[in-house]
Amino acid sequence: MAYETIVQFKNELVNLYSKERLRGYESIAQHDENLNFIGVISPKIAKIEIALRNMLDFALGGSSMAWLMQSGDKHLQDTIAEIQKKNIGKAPLSHHQILSRLTLGSVIRLIKENKLQNTLFNFKNLDFKAYNEYNKNSFRYKGKKHTFSNINKVNIILNLLINLRNRAFHWENLLKTIEIDNNKVSRLYTNVQGTVISVNPNKIKLFLDDLLIQINEKLLKE
Repeated sequence: MAYETIVQFKNELVNLYSKERLRGYESIAQHDENLNFIGVISPKIAKIEIALRNMLDFALGGSSMAWLMQSGDKHLQDTIAEIQKKNIGKAPLSHHQILSRLTLGSVIRLIKENKLQNTLFNFKNLDFKAYNEYNKNSFRYKGKKHTFSNINKVNIILNLLINLRNRAFHWENLLKTIEIDNNKVSRLYTNVQGTVISVNPNKIKLFLDDLLIQINEKLLKE
């Protein structure tokens, strides 16, 4: 292909971003606005992800870090095996190096499986309406209304976090909304006990800051 043809292709932003990708935006400017916003919140997401790994490590190991290698969790051991497989021929990985290679999904799964929600967080006073006016703080079961427990709330927060993290780090449109139960909500949502909880695009920073405060308010400092 001639160099001139490539230059002509590169001259059009639509070509560089692709028409398919831009269909989800009102304009190229909105696409770039979304990317800039992701740049703003990425450090917050990264701090939370790093902190969660180390909180999990401390909660399960305390003064002993042996839990990671001695865990009977098959999914975790398969994950560690894959991590070590990529390291063949190099110096053995330390506990910290293996821990740092666990995905956020694995960390969150381990928090839930080991029932650490109440140990790590206290969201009893959290009002989900702060993130979307249609959110509820309760669910219905067998015709009766039940208030979300702290465990429910922690699970909801962690579900929303991994949804946000994956969409942000794959440069997806965080401004896009969809309709659920006749309500317009963000694509950042989770369904727990049949109740949909979402975070509006303009409340994403608040959501992350609330989680950082729960972990350690010092992390809010840029």
